[in-house]
Amino acid sequence: MFTSVFNVTGQPAISVPLHHDDATGLPVGVQIVAAPWREDLLIRASRTLELAHPWTDRRPPVS
Repeated sequence: MFTSVFNVTGQPAISVPLHHDDATGLPVGVQIVAAPWREDLLIRASRTLELAHPWTDRRPPVS
């Protein structure tokens, strides 16, 4: 959501969806920020989260 602010300052950032709120159906995620020039660490952490909490096959309920 706010990754662009960090990207402008030279800090790589990513937002990773992890869960859907059962009450609202909205995605819930985490934003990770790394030190400048540490994209490698950011991508490894994101991959670890996605492997632990797969989300690509999830779909929010549509009424």
